[in-house]
Amino acid sequence: MVWIAKQTRSLESIKNSNTLPYVHPLLQSKWLTANNYNKNATPESAANFDKMVQFHFQLVKAFKEAGVPIVAGTDAGVSGVVAGFALHDELELLVQAGLTPEEALHAATLLAAQWLGMDKLVGSVEPGKLADFILLDENPLTDIKNTRKILTVFVNGVPIEKTKINAMLADLAKRNVASRDKFDWKKTISKRSK
Repeated sequence: MVWIAKQTRSLESIKNSNTLPYVHPLLQSKWLTANNYNKNATPESAANFDKMVQFHFQLVKAFKEAGVPIVAGTDAGVSGVVAGFALHDELELLVQAGLTPEEALHAATLLAAQWLGMDKLVGSVEPGKLADFILLDENPLTDIKNTRKILTVFVNGVPIEKTKINAMLADLAKRNVASRDKFDWKKTISKRSK
């Protein structure tokens, strides 16, 4: 909701996002040229989105106080919400709303796995579970922003070091820039409507 609220006023948050280069050029084009949150924005709708952001913060606090489990899971695909990267934003917002860093991490791991009925396979580091997890440079319990300080990603128990991750991201960004001219949201949609 925070991303949407920002877009009602300006697309600068998307244009300046350090994760935009990792988004497919067609989706980048859509977000920047056919963004309905921005195109249809009025001062009233912008104010309404701001109220919804505040309501969500209050809702998280109320749920926590009532003992209602909170599960993290970003709306990837929504303009400006980049899959994977946006989960870090969500964790920070959950802490800003009143969860402890530990509670926010549980919302993204064990509680999410339990809600999906997959907690026998994922959601915590235990013998017999799939070995998909991240190793961080710094403790996220002291500062939830430390979830962004990734040292190694383990996929099926296979480590992918930070240097390889950075190289993969750089390659993806390079390919997206190289193919940007091939993808125009408005042209693609106009071809489909014919």
